[in-house]
Amino acid sequence: MKDVIQRAVYVIYTTVEETLAALRVADPLAKAMHVPLTLVHFRTVPYATAVGTPNGVSPVETDAFADELRAEGFDMRVRVLLCRNPRQGIPYAFKPRSLVVVAGRRSWWPFGGHRWRQRLEAAGHYVVFVDVGSHKESFKEQLSA
Repeated sequence: MKDVIQRAVYVIYTTVEETLAALRVADPLAKAMHVPLTLVHFRTVPYATAVGTPNGVSPVETDAFADELRAEGFDMRVRVLLCRNPRQGIPYAFKPRSLVVVAGRRSWWPFGGHRWRQRLEAAGHYVVFVDVGSHKESFKEQLSA
């Protein structure tokens, strides 16, 4: 098997709670590997709106989210990718065989963390899935602490 050199550890933004759970797993990985941590938000833009001029701001660009990241001590890059369909944006967001951490619950919702895991693995990436559904109470305790 060919050696794979990771240039970053990526986290996909799903929801605030899930993303913070994923960052708690990804941050020590990135530090241990001596690579940057990058938060990626696939922001879908409706067809009625021009891709380059979406309404509002991404949740990862808000002051409240930035304050939460600073409070947790995360040092990372943030990328917001504007797209019509997040699945089609995957090749533009990551280099081949990237390490991606995504959190969520196993559900039917098409853009939930579990579906992200399936799509990323199908695209050839290494995925760490943090199932917040099985640890819901412990994550709520960590968020309130």
